[in-house]
Amino acid sequence: MPLIDGEQLLRAHLDANPDADRAALHDAQHAATVHQLRTVLDRLGHALAAEGVTDEDLARRVGARLVTDLLGTDEANARIAARAKAVMALYEQGVVRMPMPADLLGRPS
Repeated sequence: MPLIDGEQLLRAHLDANPDADRAALHDAQHAATVHQLRTVLDRLGHALAAEGVTDEDLARRVGARLVTDLLGTDEANARIAARAKAVMALYEQGVVRMPMPADLLGRPS
């Protein structure tokens, strides 16, 4: 029996992050990521049990960390979007240039 209830960990994360929950329902790539993570958590729970780990709290914390690290939080995702918007504003003002790979500029790489 696995030490981790992946479905419970995912539900708790998605309940705490409503934007991620909406994305899991309406964005195919995010939904696929959630589904894949569900499988990973299941396998992790079985692997920990097979390796003799008996501390359910430890297993739950490791699983919850994986969920947060791989799905991010609404707050972290909002910060990333805000930074990207700020960089685009600087680009549009001509303050910064977008780095281009050499091959896209027509020069040898």
